[in-house]
Amino acid sequence: MKAAKRIERVRKLLQENKLDAMVVRNTTDLMWLTGFERLFDTEEAHTAVITQDRCIIHTDSRYSTAMWSRAEEEGIWEVDDARVSAADFIAAALAEEELSAGAVAIADSTPLKLYRAYVAKMPEATFVERNEDILALRAVKEPEEVDRLRAAQKVADEAFLETLSTLHPGQTEREVSLRLEINMRKRGADELAFTNIVASGPNSANPHAVASDRVISKGDLVVFDFGARVDGYRSDTTRTVCIGTPTAEQKAIYDAVLRANTTVRDQMKAGVTGADMHNLAESILAEAGFGGKMGHALGHGVGLDIHEAPVLAPRNGAALVVGNIVTDEPGVYLGGSNGVRIEDCGVITADGYSIFSTLPHEMQCVE
Repeated sequence: MKAAKRIERVRKLLQENKLDAMVVRNTTDLMWLTGFERLFDTEEAHTAVITQDRCIIHTDSRYSTAMWSRAEEEGIWEVDDARVSAADFIAAALAEEELSAGAVAIADSTPLKLYRAYVAKMPEATFVERNEDILALRAVKEPEEVDRLRAAQKVADEAFLETLSTLHPGQTEREVSLRLEINMRKRGADELAFTNIVASGPNSANPHAVASDRVISKGDLVVFDFGARVDGYRSDTTRTVCIGTPTAEQKAIYDAVLRANTTVRDQMKAGVTGADMHNLAESILAEAGFGGKMGHALGHGVGLDIHEAPVLAPRNGAALVVGNIVTDEPGVYLGGSNGVRIEDCGVITADGYSIFSTLPHEMQCVE
C-alpha cells in the first residue's frame, strides 16, 4: 500500500528530528501522502495532522464522501469534516493525542494569519518551521510513479509528432499550441502539464514566451515546450524546429545546445550534484561562444507538480540519488533573433540517467 510506505517515511523524519507531529496543507503533498486519486483539485481545502499513531485529514462536505470512501479502502487515513477552522481541527487532533504541548512541524510558507491562529489555539505547542519536508520525500520516486511519468511522456511524444506532421508556415503560434493540446487530450491527457510554449522567430529567444497570434514564417526557429498530465503525473519536453533551411547561426546554436544536452545526459548519474550538471552545460555552451546565454537553471524535478525537487542549478550542491526525476534542458537565447532549447526528462537509475522521450534530438526542418 503506497500510502503506508509514504507515511512510514514521514514518521521516520519526525523521529529523526524529535518532532511529535506534522501539519500538512499543500494539496499536492496531500495527494501524494494519501494516494487518493482523482479527488483533489486546485483548492487548498484540506489540512492533515500526522503523528506516530494517527493520520487525520480535515476537509469539507464537497470532498468528504469521496474521501471517506478512499480512506476506507486504504485503511490509513481518518477523515474529519467538522465545520471548524483548520486551527481548531489541529488543536483538537493534538489534544486527542496528548500533544498539545508537543513539537509540531509546520511549513515555513504558512501564512502569518494562520500561524497566529495556531499559536492562539495551541499556546503550549512549539511550532517548528520546516522547509518542504514532503517535497524532499517526493523527490525519490517509486517504480509506480516512474511508470506513470513514462505514460505521460508517451502521450506527449505521440501528440507532438502528429502536430509536427501538420506544421507549416502561415499558422499562428496560438493555432499550433491549440492543435498540440487537442492531440494530447485525445490520447488520454487529463489536462496539460503546464501551458504550452510555442515560440517562433524572435519569440524563440524568450524562454517562457506565451503563444501569440504571431504568424510562423520561413526562416523561423520554433521552440515547443509541452507536457501532458496523465493520472496525476506530468511530462515535460522541449524540441526546437526550423521552418525551412537553418542559417549558419541557427545551426551553430542548435549544435551547441544539443552537445550540452547529450553530454549532460551521458554524465548524469547518482552522486553528481545539480550544480555539477548545470556547470557542465554552461561550460559547453561557453566553449561554443554562447557563454551567459542560457540564463536559467539546467533542469528541475518533475512529478505530481511540473517543478519539484531536485533542481539542476548552481545553488544545489546535493548529490542526485537513484529515483530522482530531473529534466536536462540547456538553451541559448539571443534576444530579438533566435533561441533554442532541447529538453528531456528522465530518471536517475543505478546505471546512470534514463530519459523517457523517444523523440529525435536532431533538428527537424519543416518546409
